[in-house]
Amino acid sequence: MGSVCNTCKSLQKNLASDTQDIESDSVLWVNTNLPSLRRSRNGGCRACVLLLQGILLHHDRFAGIAEKSIGIKAESFISSRVTPEKSTQDHLSVEVRWQDVDDCGDGEAGEHDHQEGYPDLKLEFFTDQDDQTPFSAIGRGRHISENLLQDAGLSTARAMIKDCLSQHTSCRHQTPTTLPKRVLDVLLDDGAKGVRLHEAYFDKNEGRYEFGEYLTLSHCWGSARGIPKTTTKTLEAYKNNVPWSTLPPTFQEAVALTRSLGFRWLWIDSLCIVQDDGAEKRDESARMDQIFANSFLTIAATSSAESSDGLFLPKSQQFKIQATDSKGSLYKIYVREQPSHYSFKTPFDAGAHVNDWELPFNASIEANIYTPLLKRAWAYVERLLSPRVLHFTKSEMILECREGFQCECGRINDSRYDSRATDSVKQEFAKITAHNHGNSAITNGSSNDRRIDSMASEFAATSLADVAQNLTQKREEALQLWSYIITEYTARDLTYDIDRLSAVVGVAKMLAETLKSGYIAGHWTFNTLGLLWYPKDGDRSRRPKATSNENLPSWSWASLEGSPVFFDNLTAMDLACTASFSLERGRTMAWSPTSGDALELTAAMAAEVILQVDSANEYSLVKNGISVEFHPDVSPLRGEDSTLAGETLVCVLVSMTFRSSIIGLVLKQSKTNTQLYRRVGRFECYECSKEGSDDEPEDAEALFEYWFPEIEDMGAIDDGPQRSFIVV
Repeated sequence: MGSVCNTCKSLQKNLASDTQDIESDSVLWVNTNLPSLRRSRNGGCRACVLLLQGILLHHDRFAGIAEKSIGIKAESFISSRVTPEKSTQDHLSVEVRWQDVDDCGDGEAGEHDHQEGYPDLKLEFFTDQDDQTPFSAIGRGRHISENLLQDAGLSTARAMIKDCLSQHTSCRHQTPTTLPKRVLDVLLDDGAKGVRLHEAYFDKNEGRYEFGEYLTLSHCWGSARGIPKTTTKTLEAYKNNVPWSTLPPTFQEAVALTRSLGFRWLWIDSLCIVQDDGAEKRDESARMDQIFANSFLTIAATSSAESSDGLFLPKSQQFKIQATDSKGSLYKIYVREQPSHYSFKTPFDAGAHVNDWELPFNASIEANIYTPLLKRAWAYVERLLSPRVLHFTKSEMILECREGFQCECGRINDSRYDSRATDSVKQEFAKITAHNHGNSAITNGSSNDRRIDSMASEFAATSLADVAQNLTQKREEALQLWSYIITEYTARDLTYDIDRLSAVVGVAKMLAETLKSGYIAGHWTFNTLGLLWYPKDGDRSRRPKATSNENLPSWSWASLEGSPVFFDNLTAMDLACTASFSLERGRTMAWSPTSGDALELTAAMAAEVILQVDSANEYSLVKNGISVEFHPDVSPLRGEDSTLAGETLVCVLVSMTFRSSIIGLVLKQSKTNTQLYRRVGRFECYECSKEGSDDEPEDAEALFEYWFPEIEDMGAIDDGPQRSFIVV
């Protein structure tokens, strides 16, 4: 036997004891840098030759990086410790890091502790199913299909879907599903390649369309060039035939997949909704919860930025390397970049409590480049509503359902290979809405003024104290989840401002039965704290363009574009502030999802303050010589929010937080109607400072004394004088 390589232990399992942690599921073979690996290669180690060759085949990824700053780590996984829920992976995993890696120097293997977190490049070395290798640390790899329409690809897709149906009760439709108003018939009797538009029969006696199973397509419109659209002019012709040549590659491949999976009906938005009929577009938008929740499967063109890109994109190149053993015999070993699952992963580790989630989840430039569909707001809602989504990415197929993920490489949900948690908002949403999967909490109708009947008398106008007393745990969870969904939703792109509220109606309808509240312009009316939303970055924010057919009040989060919106749903102390809505007069729970009216804000602690401009885009609010920082919704203040230094604003205190801060709303009085106010921002006071003083700032609670000296007993503010403001 030859000498054992100190760098890689010659990748022989019988030599692994020195590198193995007894409690670990993996064996660490290499922990070095690129120069050290080169030296070991030059010293004659055949295993290091193989590793270096596989890494350098991807040299374009780290071109221009100093080699001593490129860390290398290789590990394999122990089959004997695999549980029945986890399948074995026999490949050798090689991590390459160069971003923010400390200078590794020229030391030997085992001396380098490269940074934690996901590597810059992750490779896998593996063999075919039955091939042998001279390196026992390198075993069989998982097949990733090149084209789903081939037998192997279809078999993989069917297996993932079958596993979902057999294992997940929440992913099954409990009652027969009905077709949407229109679907594409992809199985024409004449055998032609084309498709035709089918208008589903509507049974007036039962108030439903005909039964049927269908698939939906989620895709990026991109520039919309080349996308066929059903219009009032083409509707009748498309009922006979939609010519195959007019369908872009993404549509053609979605049709082919639908046929291959054995289904007849396919729903595609541009063809199944009459695009120049505004009333129909509004009605069908309001039915998205039914269209996608009743779909058997949503086909997602996740890595395609345009419909011309196609559904089945070329995969990352897989390389074949010839390796030799000590006798000179040749062996085939493959190396490819491991699917990163980056767009489906969170920035925190699995097991983090829902209150500790870092939002938004997938905001990186890389995630947006490789999975552009996931950056679209409409597509995000379609993901949440669908029982299962089959994503087609540049690396592999991924099935996302109401209970988890499956992927071709088999690693997306396994923390041994990646400690980052997967995006579980869809699964949390499914748990909370389990009572109405496939059936919206609100029956669809053509009017946006439909009311929700249950518990109307209980929640007409509630205070923060009422909320704390009446919210059940599930209701609290639903409200928190709604906040997370809106943060993720507002971090994504919409082509048209007018869709800001209509795109999320389906989600609201699914949560309505749990929240049991009125819903106006994106706000659940029982929850005054929901008015304390704030943009992550006011410098990027803008007010959306006004339209003639909607009333978007300044108090709604939907009145802001350009930045993710965050919420505060927990209060440590209620400051006696309540909100009531004109639409809920008469103790009726309102359902007005895409427009809103004035609300009446009643508060025990409201003060006129002076706006002070400290520097470019930096503001503070001053009263009685005491100032606090202020971050407006739109910065710099402009348009309807425009306010000059020295002008008067109104601060309405709403709550104290568990962060020991005070939060509230900042209002601006209308110049044309002094009875009305507009929201211009939310403020959070952590400390307050005396103007012109070098004294240390005081804690937030000092603000009560300086701004409200007339209030002597904070415990009695509910019984004291109150002021009301009409906010539009």
